Amino acid sequence: MVAHQELVDRVAAHDGVADAEEARRAIRAVVAALARQLGPEARDALRQRMPASLWSDTGGARTDPAADSGDLARNVGRELDCPPERGLHLVRTVLSEVALSEPDLTDGLAGSLPEELAQWTRDPIGAAGRSDTGASGAPGRIDEETLRAAQTRLPDWEGDTRGLTRSVLLPSDRIPPLLARVDRIGRDLDHSAHHEITDDGIAFTVRTVSVGAVTTLDIELAERIDQAVAEVGSGG
Repeated sequence: MVAHQELVDRVAAHDGVADAEEARRAIRAVVAALARQLGPEARDALRQRMPASLWSDTGGARTDPAADSGDLARNVGRELDCPPERGLHLVRTVLSEVALSEPDLTDGLAGSLPEELAQWTRDPIGAAGRSDTGASGAPGRIDEETLRAAQTRLPDWEGDTRGLTRSVLLPSDRIPPLLARVDRIGRDLDHSAHHEITDDGIAFTVRTVSVGAVTTLDIELAERIDQAVAEVGSGG
């Protein structure tokens, strides 16, 4: 079993973690979010390896696995009253230290996580090297491998790790309701897309300007734009 103070100290030593108290709160929040996604066997293994003093009993039934890392980031952010970008940083930090401390948990955790986060349990040192987690509160870039995996779910988006763009063919009378929906999505995520009206519709670009790259939050934004396009295009 990982020692309580050792895990707290290791998490607290990361850039962007204020102190031991924030590390302790982050561990509880991340473990609680994970436990709600794990099956009984993986959940029991996690509980057995975590000190009781750091385990937050989530209660209730297992929820559906998160579609992407943005779901977990927002859950942790709400629990810690911080932005989702910071929540993502803390999720990655805790996952990497749990994996380094208890490598036997790797397969069980990775199998229940979105690929963007599974790599932080399979290869925490390599994941840290491939992904720029930035300073406190800064969103983290995703690497080319993660972007390629995400684009399998986003076939209409083109680009690279610097930005993704989707051109939507749409009658002019459908553009205002689509923009209204995309604006609501931006407010909900606290992260907006750039748009440009074209001759035959509208083009959206997702990119996190503060880091000059595509982040996990941009992937979530693109997925939700796709949903809005489908709804508006069908007359919804």
